[in-house]
Amino acid sequence: MSPLTLEELVAYFAHAQADDRAYREIDFVRLIDELGLESANALRHEIVAQLAGGRRLQVIQAELAA
Repeated sequence: MSPLTLEELVAYFAHAQADDRAYREIDFVRLIDELGLESANALRHEIVAQLAGGRRLQVIQAELAA
């Protein structure tokens, strides 16, 4: 799977979140900035699965940072 650009990752994560769409694109920009583009690409399937399951973005960030 080829790596995505920042813009593509933001769109990917934004569309993958639970139906309530609680997060804006800027929230995902911050997440990717914190993780780094390479790491965000490497973890995208895991992150998307958690978002789709309704997991809070802050919990995902905290777990990935730990």
